[in-house]
Amino acid sequence: MFRGQVTGASEKGQRLYQEDRFLALAPELFGNFSGWLLAIMDGHNGSEVSEFCFKNLPDIFSRISNNGKLKVDEVMLKKIIRLLAKETSQMSSGSTISLAYIDEVALVARVAILGDSPVLVKDFTGKIIISPEHNVRTNLTEREAAIKKGAFYDPRGYVSNSKGYTQLSRSLGDQIFSDFISREPEIYSVKLGPESFVLVASDGVLDPSHGDSQSLMESIVGQIEKGATAEELVDNAIFTRRIEDNATAVLWRVPK
Repeated sequence: MFRGQVTGASEKGQRLYQEDRFLALAPELFGNFSGWLLAIMDGHNGSEVSEFCFKNLPDIFSRISNNGKLKVDEVMLKKIIRLLAKETSQMSSGSTISLAYIDEVALVARVAILGDSPVLVKDFTGKIIISPEHNVRTNLTEREAAIKKGAFYDPRGYVSNSKGYTQLSRSLGDQIFSDFISREPEIYSVKLGPESFVLVASDGVLDPSHGDSQSLMESIVGQIEKGATAEELVDNAIFTRRIEDNATAVLWRVPK
């Protein structure tokens, strides 16, 4: 077992409003500390959905874990997101959600993602595991799935119906896109080691345009490996690269 340290930060950037929300919880399981639950919700068309998740996720986690009496596994994370999807399905605003539960006893990170808020995990071998991106601009499989459900694709990188358009193929809320958008998260686990880190972020920290994500991910990994905190990653996005989006990050790492 090793004890990680968590930092978190959020800035609204050049926007007039903040739609991102984040959480870093250290819940007790079986009466003892065992790890961290990190969450990012990147809202759009308002903050109703991201705020709902922010306010209700701690209680939902407690209920689904039976007040800390059940082990956190991939099934539990799926239940959490499915419940949030049900509770927000009639809301007009929308949000991504990315969860990472870092089990510091089993030395594993369990990741659940719905949308395009990235999760980067350095595994026990030193390999960087990057989460899938549920964005039709960059993910052809997700684009084709939306089209099969009746969405129209715009070459500028959007899918649409008669009520509006979106880049996301999976999200919470977004009631007007319920005919083609998916509420089902992708979930996986990554084995951790003493050099590992887990970053959960809104896409504003990386590349809101989703045009140069790979090189920016490499830059961010380099910053983390040099000791950057979540606040420094967010500051770099807002004040150095001067992105126009909200930027939010929560970072777990094993202290040197």
